[in-house]
This record gives sequence, structure tokens and C-alpha cells, in this order.
Amino acid sequence: MPDDASQFRLLTGDELKAAFLAAAAGTQKEANAFFGRFKYASDLLTGNYSSAVNLGMSLLSKCRSIDESAYRHIHKGTAYYWIGSAAFLMQEPELAAYFFDAAVSEDLRAGAHPIDNPSPALRFTLIDAAATDQAARPLVEATDARIRELIDNYNSRPGRAPGLAPLSLDVIRTALLLPSLHPGNEQLRSLATTLISFSLEWDFRNQLLELGPVNGTSEPFFMHLFKGCVLFESLLRCNSRMPPPANVQTLGRMLSLFRAELGLPHPFDVGNADLPGILAELPELDESVSSALRITARLRNTIGHNLGWVVALTTANYHRLFRMVASSCLHAIAALYG
Repeated sequence: MPDDASQFRLLTGDELKAAFLAAAAGTQKEANAFFGRFKYASDLLTGNYSSAVNLGMSLLSKCRSIDESAYRHIHKGTAYYWIGSAAFLMQEPELAAYFFDAAVSEDLRAGAHPIDNPSPALRFTLIDAAATDQAARPLVEATDARIRELIDNYNSRPGRAPGLAPLSLDVIRTALLLPSLHPGNEQLRSLATTLISFSLEWDFRNQLLELGPVNGTSEPFFMHLFKGCVLFESLLRCNSRMPPPANVQTLGRMLSLFRAELGLPHPFDVGNADLPGILAELPELDESVSSALRITARLRNTIGHNLGWVVALTTANYHRLFRMVASSCLHAIAALYG
């Protein structure tokens, strides 16, 4: 564990309290300077990402314990942004998305605007790698590359609804990411961050699968796929163009409700499936959007009720299932948000 005391070694407890309260009563620039003076920030720059996350969270916790009201008031965007960057680099995309989103909330509170005055944290959430004035630009570029690869995979699938234009990152920004940052659309914030973390999590999870024993736990891979399946269901449920009625609660009923919009050629049963059966079915399936939707719906109802499946999840199967689930999520955005 990193030495938590080392980042406060130049300050007594009273000095830390005084410095924090002065920064909280000052400007955003003074708050940024305060949060930039501690060891977690230098650990990030020297590649000690785990220490940066742990010490950064410890710093925030200590500040909160000094004065909770001052903690709520002070601009914490810098600290959140650095911790999010460290989490990204230590292969924790879910934690990274959480802290980048926390930085977004702080920046919006301080007057940032996703179009007129975007902060670096806002650029991460918008997957905007074009601007050079962002410290975490290489991380945004990596996110951009992964999302574009998944978009290309989705656009290559046959069976999209007639008249549905090819999806692009610009459409995702306009239809989902930007609206998630506007007041009144808070239900979309988690969908936006989940899309990013689900997409980025693939590389690390795939590496784990290749390195692990044949008969070891499949929990990391099941939970990754399940996250994408729940994201797909949530995208259907939270769309504002055609919000489902209150009595449409199950995924199967929503698929029936949006059958025309999704371009489904015929209804299909999403229940009564088991994971070995889904894996056995994969070699016989085509690469159509309809097949991706069917597998995603059945995975959601299978893994969502049982993590104890005894299956040999190969890299090839995991690779294909991930892209089918990702394509289903992108199709929901294209059909109901674009």
C-alpha cells in the first residue's frame, strides 16, 4: 500500500486544514492549485497509477473530514480528473469513467459548457480527441479508437432497419453523449459512462481470459457481458423518442414494442435459454443485427439469473459475444436516439 502520510509530510494537520479551507473559500484556480500539490499527482506523472488512485481518494476523504460543507463547495474537478486518468491507466475503465464523470459534474457546476466552453473532463465524456488542450488526450484517443472499431463492426452487419443511415461517433455524441450532460437528462449519464467503460473493458478482460486457467472462474467475463446486456435494455427503456408505457417492463415486451424500429424480421423468445445452449448456437448464427439482438436478449436473461454456468468460454466466443452485445447497444442508439 502507498504511504498515505508521505503526501502530507510537509504539512501539519493544522496547516493542511488551513490550506484546504483557504482554497475552498477562494477561486477555482486556487482550488486547482491546492489539489495539484500532493503526491498522488506526481505518482500519476511517474507511472505509479495505483498509488495515485489510492492517495488521491485518501486526500479527498481527508478534506471531507476537515469540513464537509467546504468539501461540497470547493471545485474538485482537478482531483477527479487526475484520479480518473490514473484509474484508466491501471486498467480500471469503470472507475475511470466514474471519476471523469465526477469531474464533469464539478466543471458544469463551475460554468463549463459541453459546446461553448468544454473542459478536459467534458472532452473525455464526449470522446472528443481533436482538441490538444487536454492532459488526458491519449486516453481519449484510445477511447475514440475502440468506439470507432465497434461502430465499424456494427455498420458492417446486414439486416439494419430500412432507411437507417450508418452510425457514426458524431451521431452518438449528438444523440446520447451531449444530451446526457444537459439538466433534466440525468438518467442518461450512467448510460453514457457505461457505454464508454463497457467498450474499454474488453481489452483487459480479453487478456485475463487468455492468461487464466481453463477451469477457473468466469465471473469477470460474465459480468462484463451482463453490463452490456443491461445497457442495451436501458437504452431501450430510457429513450425519449418512444418511451415505453409503464406496463411494458420486460426486455421481451420492449423488443416486441420496438420491433419495427429495430428492424426485427420476426418475434423471438428471449427466455428459456441456458449459456451452454447459447454458445452451442453461435457457430450456426449469421452476423446480422437480428442475430446480435437475439443473443444479447438471451444472454441478459441467462447471466442475469445465474452466474454458476459451467462452460468453456473461449477467446473466440467471448470476442464474438462482446461485439454482438456492443452492436445491439449501438443499434438501439441508431434506431431510437439518432
